Amino acid sequence: MHVLVLSTGNPLLENALLAAGHTVTVLQPAGTAAVPGTARHTIEHWDDLDALTALEPALPRADAIATIDEQAIVAAAHLRQLRALPGLSVAAAHAYTDKATMKTALAAAGLPVAQHRVVRHADEVATAADEFGWPVLVKPRAGLATLNTFVVRNPDHLKELVDAKAFDTRITDPTGRLTAGHALDSLHEARHGFLVEQFLDVDAEFFCDLYVHRGIVLLAVPGRYDAPLLQSVGDVSFDTALPPEHPEARDIADLATRAAAALGAQSGVVHCEILRDRTKGLFVGEAGARPGGGSITELASVMYAFDLPATLAALATDEVPDLDGTPRFPALTAVMVPAPAGTVAHVADRDAIEALPGVLDADIRLTVGQPAPAGIGTVTRAGRVLYVPDNLKTLDQEVANLRAALDIRVEPLTAA
Repeated sequence: MHVLVLSTGNPLLENALLAAGHTVTVLQPAGTAAVPGTARHTIEHWDDLDALTALEPALPRADAIATIDEQAIVAAAHLRQLRALPGLSVAAAHAYTDKATMKTALAAAGLPVAQHRVVRHADEVATAADEFGWPVLVKPRAGLATLNTFVVRNPDHLKELVDAKAFDTRITDPTGRLTAGHALDSLHEARHGFLVEQFLDVDAEFFCDLYVHRGIVLLAVPGRYDAPLLQSVGDVSFDTALPPEHPEARDIADLATRAAAALGAQSGVVHCEILRDRTKGLFVGEAGARPGGGSITELASVMYAFDLPATLAALATDEVPDLDGTPRFPALTAVMVPAPAGTVAHVADRDAIEALPGVLDADIRLTVGQPAPAGIGTVTRAGRVLYVPDNLKTLDQEVANLRAALDIRVEPLTAA
């Protein structure tokens, strides 16, 4: 099969399709590296659908069009529509990537979501806050990794944020993968406005990745973040895949499944964020038509013993992947490696960490004498440790002990 893959620079899907024997053409932003073994076409911006329409006749015939990149979901759907190919529709692609459309569709389906309003300027935030009650949450309509997402506590705080240019500041991207989309734009740059949301008093945040074939959920992988994501931006964190018998796992998977059905059936992975309000229960936060970020897909594949690249390749070509659904561990945690800004002076040896009880694998991307790699939003780049918890009730302390064993020491950067 010939597959056209839209990619921002992570070649996971392209290499998986090549390994499965498929022919692959990649459409990617200009300036990103070519993937060996593939034909290559470039674009300047994913959201320039007129340019994509003009480019389409020059693209080779393909049997399928696929992506696992948030920024390229609408573009992939647009090209499918031009080619009359099966897969996620343009309407569903917008529902998965535009948070205003998403929340409207989820609410219409009877799912619990925070109230929201679309505004175009910080001057309009107070009116929405007067309706919902202070504080409120501000976020882009299209975004990822909590970029440009923050709480506005009251009118005085709003003024402080406006004076500090919080609504006019663009995000810096150390990965270089987001320049062909709008994720780096300031809130005031957003062509279609941004969201003001009802503030939820979140005491826990969960995720659930659904592996779906033609709208049928083959595997649901519920899990929990160590803290709500807005509380962990720029901080160390850990994610845990929960066992199916966990008290909230079934409810998490059920809400995620209902959300995916409301937004649009497809073959692929749907990533959902579920929030627990202290007094109001569970809410659907967001859902994406792509795998979870960070180590979530790795947690799923290790917990349930499946080949992640082969699974993504199968779903991209409308095949049914081999998913057993039997967990290998009572729970599984990905502990993100802390990386404060500065030059790395010391870090424990990988073999020493992997020799610790419960550790399955340590990926430590810190080199003594080199700067610690910068993250972006909730995305960390210094590595992770896969760990089987001894007891979920003592997991916080277990992770603290593991981080102490990493013994990371960083010398502050000095001005030139």
